[in-house]
Amino acid sequence: MIIDDRGVDALAESARSAGSMALDLEFLWERTYAPKACLAQVAVGERISLVDPIEGASLAPLAALLDDPDVEVVMHAPSADLQLLSMAFGVRPRNLADVQIAAGFVGLGAGQSLASLLSRVLSVRLDKGERYTDWSRRPLSDAQLSYAAADVEHLFLLRDALMQRADDLGRRSWVDEEVERRYGTDARLAPDPERSWQRVKGQGRLSPRERARLKAAAEWRERTAARRNIPVGWVLPDRPLVQAAQRRPRGRDALMRERGVPDRFSAKDADALLRALAEGDEAEPVRMPPAPPPEVQERLETLVPLGAVLVSGRAAAAEVASTLVGTRDDITAFLAATLGADRDPGPLAEGWRATLVGDALTDLAEGRLALAATPEPPYLMECVPGRADAAGAPAAGVSAEESGGKSAPGGAAPG
Repeated sequence: MIIDDRGVDALAESARSAGSMALDLEFLWERTYAPKACLAQVAVGERISLVDPIEGASLAPLAALLDDPDVEVVMHAPSADLQLLSMAFGVRPRNLADVQIAAGFVGLGAGQSLASLLSRVLSVRLDKGERYTDWSRRPLSDAQLSYAAADVEHLFLLRDALMQRADDLGRRSWVDEEVERRYGTDARLAPDPERSWQRVKGQGRLSPRERARLKAAAEWRERTAARRNIPVGWVLPDRPLVQAAQRRPRGRDALMRERGVPDRFSAKDADALLRALAEGDEAEPVRMPPAPPPEVQERLETLVPLGAVLVSGRAAAAEVASTLVGTRDDITAFLAATLGADRDPGPLAEGWRATLVGDALTDLAEGRLALAATPEPPYLMECVPGRADAAGAPAAGVSAEESGGKSAPGGAAPG
């Protein structure tokens, strides 16, 4: 246990000397804007340390290690942990290994829990009895301490096993690319008040002017929640926020009478929200991308479901988690751009995704590729329309080199 800054400094120095650390955080986030750090678990070599910020140990030296490219930080599903550290210390990872992402590229599926990965890869079983514990209360029990330590105890071995599998499949670069996309220099780890309107639900039918009001109102709400350290919905829920942007109440009384405005909403907040709405009236209208032309939309209604089947089949054949490849929205955006709509083609047009599915989606959209069901895994065949010998090949019919070292079933290219 480390409960003072001297101990944290020594731990950080040992991690810097070793060139790596395994890290996990326990926190609470139900009643605050920012996560409240309650415990940090750190493994350096075979030594595990539990750092207690509630007892007075600063997490700043550990956060600084994230920004050091010479220190590899091994974590499991670190999005929330990284958001906490980004909001508190303004850091982002420079040399991160996420074992959950790596698992998705070696046939273990996406979103796997740490307990599942340890059991399947290392035959290690975790006791998860303290999963819903209140980490802010002191003293912590022996069971809580053991549970916390176990979250980092095997991360180095798990990282080594998964990355060896990725190397064997020729997919380490895929793993690195995905980690960079999620957590790298262009990723948003902490909330951006100016973009907070994009997360507001129920805004689909707003006009460009109404959406400009919503943008200003949502930014006010985000900054207010951050200043008070409360969830944004406690300032004002989404529905009345959208309603205010649409109906534009002309005074405090009218705003307070809007449906869904809570009784706790103060006159001071009402005046501040009205000022934000007025700023939205003067701001540039927020225009969404135009809808695809009718003929493109009609083609998308057929192509998107087929594209989803193609992506799923190719991902299954390559033993890559389909959710890592792309969502239905990603498929829609890519196909819309392929058909000439004013759309960003998104992630399927770049890197390993383009190799695995992007080029095939283009062929599908342009009529050079067709799909057929088969009775054998992966139950999908790709073929070339109009060819007399178009018996085709199983889905994901790319070469071993293209698929990251793993041949598709049958080993042949489509058609």
